[in-house]
Amino acid sequence: MRVAVVALIAMTALTACGDKAEVAPAAAPQTTAPEPIETPAVNPGKLKYLAVCQGCHGRDGQGQGSFAKLAGRPAEELVKLLRDYRAGTPVGPQSATMMPFAKALTDAEIDSIADYLAGL
Repeated sequence: MRVAVVALIAMTALTACGDKAEVAPAAAPQTTAPEPIETPAVNPGKLKYLAVCQGCHGRDGQGQGSFAKLAGRPAEELVKLLRDYRAGTPVGPQSATMMPFAKALTDAEIDSIADYLAGL
């Protein structure tokens, strides 16, 4: 039994003496920030138009049925119309329909909707 213990100790010592591969240090964690994600610019006039006007005038302002085409009309003309509607001034056969929508808009919203539509 003594011989077996000595042999076991000798084998353990011999395996410990073999060539060892060098262990490379762990890679340093990345410290740079990730690339920013670009988000498209939000056009407030488009958002307000889609929320308030598209139901009658169509998604792209092309008009539908008795509702006028608005796309491409001068912004100044659209601003005047919306402000007249908001003031309660009748402008045409759709005045009664338009007035409540226009009354809910601020000057800034009217300007942004008109700019958006003029650019279509």
